[in-house]
Amino acid sequence: MLHDLIIEGKIVNPDAIHDAQIAIDNGYITAIRKQGLKSERKIETQRCLIFPGFIDLHAHLREDSSHKWDYKEDFKSGTAAAVHGGITTVIDMPNTPLPCISSDRLIKKKELARTEGLIDILFYGGVSDSNINTIATMQKEVIAYKIYLAETTGGLYISDDVLPKAIAAVEATAKPLVIHCEDQRVIEKMRERLKVNLLAHSELRPEEAELSAVKKVLAAASGDIKTKKNKIDIAHVSVYRTLDLIGKRFHCEVTPHHLFFTKKDVQANAFLKVNPPLRSEENRLRLLAAFKSGKIDFLVTDHAPHTKEEKARAFFEAPAGVPNLDTYGNFVAWLIVHCGVPPMLIARVCAYNPALFLRLHDRGSIEVGKRANLSILDIHKPVKIHSERLYTKCKWSPFEGYEFPGAVRHVISNGAVVTEYEELYI
Repeated sequence: MLHDLIIEGKIVNPDAIHDAQIAIDNGYITAIRKQGLKSERKIETQRCLIFPGFIDLHAHLREDSSHKWDYKEDFKSGTAAAVHGGITTVIDMPNTPLPCISSDRLIKKKELARTEGLIDILFYGGVSDSNINTIATMQKEVIAYKIYLAETTGGLYISDDVLPKAIAAVEATAKPLVIHCEDQRVIEKMRERLKVNLLAHSELRPEEAELSAVKKVLAAASGDIKTKKNKIDIAHVSVYRTLDLIGKRFHCEVTPHHLFFTKKDVQANAFLKVNPPLRSEENRLRLLAAFKSGKIDFLVTDHAPHTKEEKARAFFEAPAGVPNLDTYGNFVAWLIVHCGVPPMLIARVCAYNPALFLRLHDRGSIEVGKRANLSILDIHKPVKIHSERLYTKCKWSPFEGYEFPGAVRHVISNGAVVTEYEELYI
């Protein structure tokens, strides 16, 4: 049989690494063999690692039907940045100018994504005080739901007394739930104390804000939390003690910036203002050690593009967040080469675990019958990050000037070869 495409090289799945050929037909993996597969087109990937297509559980692509934030990012530029970073599926957060708290808004957003997006985009539904009783009406349009325990765009913040009801409402849909855990009350108390010291962002949103919010989620969640049947993910963990607090009761995620930078870096580069904030070097190293040991389920970008002009405002007024989509694959190479993270663990946290969490049974591993979504990483091609090579519309990166030990060589999206190193074919 002559296949549409053959990819040959070192395959990395969550449970094994082996050399093989992958046959692709009509967007799906149709055969995997040591050798002997035939095709008119074959890509050989010496010195590379072939991963299941990376899935980013947490990104802010900014666009909705109001188009008020299209200048920051839109579905076309955001998915181009994602592909550049080796990502084949991206999940968009609901806190846009028109928050995704109704089916009507989600349908409009999905239509924009269908016409503009370059890869698969899926969506979170926002949970607010105003829609708790109607979130079930959105379940056909969303892959999961999002709760914010600190104030964000569009009034999506959930108060403490409403939290148990909000979690129960999501559980009734059987959809996964991601929760931003920062205690708004702690933040407000610190804001009163720090009226003069506006640069102390990590003190304004201290470790206790995260820990307190997680404790409230632990108290509010029902169901068999020991087996994670309620499918709750604690977003962007910034405090290593959070991991001990949740144990195996919830899923959790971490970002590149919390594994790489510290609060001292913010003093040299105010663009590193993020929520939750960067912490101490000791905390960073403990988070990294926990990641290497498999205690963290997902590596997410929390891609939050703002323009350079916005980030250059007075620190207290500047928006929080950094863009991470373009550099995701480079950062993965850093984890493997410089931090000793096993490639099989990368396959798990960047593809298999996200697919399992979201119940995306057609992707997440390299198997016959799965979608032909592959992220091929050349871990022997050093890359220095430069803004002019980025596809994100905001055109800057927190990693500007840093050199990473590897680059994304190819991305295969639904059977199509869509990148070769810095060049996108879509």
